[in-house]
Amino acid sequence: MKYMVMGLALLLTACAAPSTTHVIGQTRPAISPEQVQVYLQDPAEYEPIAMITATSDASFRLSDEAKMNAVIQRLKEAAAKVGANGVLLRRTGERQDDSVNIGTGIGRSTGNFGFGISIGKSFGLTDKTAEAVAIYVPPVNP
Repeated sequence: MKYMVMGLALLLTACAAPSTTHVIGQTRPAISPEQVQVYLQDPAEYEPIAMITATSDASFRLSDEAKMNAVIQRLKEAAAKVGANGVLLRRTGERQDDSVNIGTGIGRSTGNFGFGISIGKSFGLTDKTAEAVAIYVPPVNP
């Protein structure tokens, strides 16, 4: 049973698409995500490389802040893969994710007859989302 639950969790995680990248400019060699800077306003000079989106889907984070941190990290990882040293954040938001169903039940059967009662609750989860431009910002010469 333990292996079945772990396999299901792995399958669900693998099916999630936490980020997308659409190249619109010249890519560069990949860099480390830690080298990617997040910009809220356009830098003085930059080259656009790709349009990227990211969600907190399958991040298993609960608080809004932790979900947004996961989104920012995914944006940095996607930008680093195309050699961008910056992420120009354009929009953030939320989207409704799949529902979670929780339930309990009791049952009894005798012979060819069965009877069951169940009680459940269903609620939706909310993912954080972001759209950004992966950019290359040339170094500033003093």
